[in-house]
Amino acid sequence: MKKRLMIQIGLVIVAIIVSISLYRIGKGFQFIVENKNYSLGDVTFEVRGPVRVTFDDDIQLDLGEDEANLALLIGYGKHKIKVDVLDENGNVVSSTEKVFNVTGKEGDLLSIPALLEGS
Repeated sequence: MKKRLMIQIGLVIVAIIVSISLYRIGKGFQFIVENKNYSLGDVTFEVRGPVRVTFDDDIQLDLGEDEANLALLIGYGKHKIKVDVLDENGNVVSSTEKVFNVTGKEGDLLSIPALLEGS
């Protein structure tokens, strides 16, 4: 009887841990992407022009200068971002790819000028 109770308690604990993990993996987070001048302490990152931002080869945003956008339902964990700097004709001038982690807090901010400078 005691062995059976211990097995049942162990299974309940495993089910709770799996449930919490699946909730965390499947939850979407708001992710703010902006292409504005950004100051971090005494360093200022300048806008290079309009950009095309691609998350995980799936979500694509086109941002002009001094523009912000909100990408919804970015999942928890590692993601790949590709930023293409465009000229006035829409041709790609330069491209940058980075891998980043979502922290799990609502309203994470991604500054495109800071990302292009390596920050």
